[in-house]
Amino acid sequence: MLSRQLIVTTCIELIDREGPDKFTLRRLGDVLGTDPTAIYRHFRDKDELTRAVGDEILRPLWDDLPGDDAGWRAVLRELCLRLRAAYLGHPGLTALVAAGPPMQENELRLTEAMLHQLQRSGLAPADVGMAYHAAIELTLGAAAIDSPMSLAPVDERQAAYRRFRATYAGLDEQRFPATVAAAAQLWVGSADDRFAYALDRLLDGVEHRATVA
Repeated sequence: MLSRQLIVTTCIELIDREGPDKFTLRRLGDVLGTDPTAIYRHFRDKDELTRAVGDEILRPLWDDLPGDDAGWRAVLRELCLRLRAAYLGHPGLTALVAAGPPMQENELRLTEAMLHQLQRSGLAPADVGMAYHAAIELTLGAAAIDSPMSLAPVDERQAAYRRFRATYAGLDEQRFPATVAAAAQLWVGSADDRFAYALDRLLDGVEHRATVA
């Protein structure tokens, strides 16, 4: 029987399998084995369906999430790691849900949880909002940048990183001295490593700001 949950789940599977470019309500109806007009009995339009899809991929964020006793920083860090992983797990959905927050259950829970942890950090109220946006923008920005490369096998990704380093190292040293000097340190490790480093430095800044608030 057709339901909102079945439509959303099937939509995610369809985009994961065929990519966002081929996603239409007609194609979704074909996969569901129903006339696409039946989808409109559950969703007003494609935008409402897209927001529901964006919210659904956030559902795993709450599985065994550490509690407040783990400390504000540990909980916030874990939420950001899980949020990025949720989008990387469905790279085809990144562009579809980038227009704004879904404003549905899981996204609202995420916003509440992140703001709660930042309030616990000791930040001044004005800084809480800015720190929230910094964490969200870093996390979703990293997911958007890393999504295309995440589809490639690990050995292909590492080969690409080696090509990037070689290109930087081979630049004209007179014109790009800083880049040539740093070439061996660029694109080192994995995208996960680089995101964790950036996130930790952001949280260092939040922690420092909280101490001087």
